[in-house]
Amino acid sequence: MEEYSEGFIISNKIRKAVFSEIASGEHSIDKIAKKHHLLPKLVERAVTEITEGKLIEKHRKGYRLTDHGKKILIKIKSHETI
Repeated sequence: MEEYSEGFIISNKIRKAVFSEIASGEHSIDKIAKKHHLLPKLVERAVTEITEGKLIEKHRKGYRLTDHGKKILIKIKSHETI
């Protein structure tokens, strides 16, 4: 599976919201869904896609950024996209 770039995140508002929340320290899919008024199933799908892209990973508390995800976050922030 290939690692995804920042374009993958910023091209979809749900992935962007999920990635941003996880980068900010939120671990709960349910809390992300409620905060952004999204269906939990859509958030779960975004989490799966972002995980497959090796940007986040499952952690004992929920999800967290991978090293690659941290690099992508820096790129996105440098362009002020999130």
